[in-house]
Amino acid sequence: MEKSVAEKIFDDVSRAYDKFLNFATFNKINNWQNTLIQNTPNGRYVLDIGTGTGEVVKKLHEKLSEKSFIYGIDLSFNMLKVSKSKIPYQNVLFIKADALRLPFKKNSLDNIYFSLVFRHLPKDKIIYQLKDVLKKDGYVSILEIAKPKSKLLYNFILIFADKIFRPFGRILFSKEEWDYFVESIKNSMTKEELLEFFSKNGFNLHFYESRFLGLIHIAIFKKNAEV
Repeated sequence: MEKSVAEKIFDDVSRAYDKFLNFATFNKINNWQNTLIQNTPNGRYVLDIGTGTGEVVKKLHEKLSEKSFIYGIDLSFNMLKVSKSKIPYQNVLFIKADALRLPFKKNSLDNIYFSLVFRHLPKDKIIYQLKDVLKKDGYVSILEIAKPKSKLLYNFILIFADKIFRPFGRILFSKEEWDYFVESIKNSMTKEELLEFFSKNGFNLHFYESRFLGLIHIAIFKKNAEV
């Protein structure tokens, strides 16, 4: 089966990804991920979608009981190899899988995490997966780029990523790979759009905090028991 564009890109950047992410977030990414985890009521069965190099899974394993089961899924086999080398624990399982075809039973998971992944996915499709596999009163925890309400600021970010920051990005990534990341910024949502989307799909806001001058969402939603 031919690899998808995303799979090819993340296979290629797997070894450089952690360094790039720390550089691009001015070493804030670990603090943001810890804030997301600390403010989430975690249950026994936890999934990290688009786990990448496993940093969220690593932090979850440090926080949760050994009786918990933590799953990390990703399209990229190379990313999963990096994750497995970091986190060789029996209660952690990494799976090569598509977020739009989650390999879990209905109402089987207590928590689902996304760290800089949600904007890459078609939200009208992923929401059905979330509602299907999450238990009643389960939680979705999202760390993501936030789209500014100001068009001027939004256009500046696109110019910054595409023109000013590109020479640094190209040190690690090909033109196609960098274009993919820049294009994904266009799929980001404002705070109001994100909250409205989850509200209309049967999720209640549990926690919200913005970081990095309002350019980062840290949002946690609780599945309505009636969904």
